[in-house]
Amino acid sequence: MLIPIILAAFIITLIGYLIFREPDKSNLNESDLISKKPEKHALPRMANLPPKKIARELPPPPSYQPDAQGLEQARSALREGITPEDAVVLARSLPESPERADAAFLLLEYAADLGNAAAADLVARYYDPTDETPSGTIRKNPKIAYEWYKKASDVGQDTQIELNRLHRWVEAQAKQGSKEARLLLENWH
Repeated sequence: MLIPIILAAFIITLIGYLIFREPDKSNLNESDLISKKPEKHALPRMANLPPKKIARELPPPPSYQPDAQGLEQARSALREGITPEDAVVLARSLPESPERADAAFLLLEYAADLGNAAAADLVARYYDPTDETPSGTIRKNPKIAYEWYKKASDVGQDTQIELNRLHRWVEAQAKQGSKEARLLLENWH
């Protein structure tokens, strides 16, 4: 009596497995995966994560040509081993264009990393939320601005006015409830 019940349960389990199992995708290539439509009953790979999607669209093109003159000029100068002082001069002399700020930033960050005080001050301004000069694709970040101003100060640049202005801005942000601003104030030296 027990054997027929076990046999029936085994057969039902086997049939259920064959009907509801996932198809083997190990021998499919990427184009097969893209062209296949997801099954209606297919579950995501984990219950709390959405199904993995394969990107089909290219990202939008940059707002300026990738080989823009200013950027190419900056990259070329860096490949050739420009001195930090010449990098600052070149950054300041770049022609006005949409990519000018990014090209200048490449040169200034290079010079600042090599200890040029003026370059470190200018890099800090890219990150400084109180500075209104164009910063290209560099996002304003008061913590990074503070660190660059301190580096510039450590190598002889007078950054006290900029640090005071940034400090007032950070204080105002902390009063509005910014945790990052409060943390920066706690570590302000």
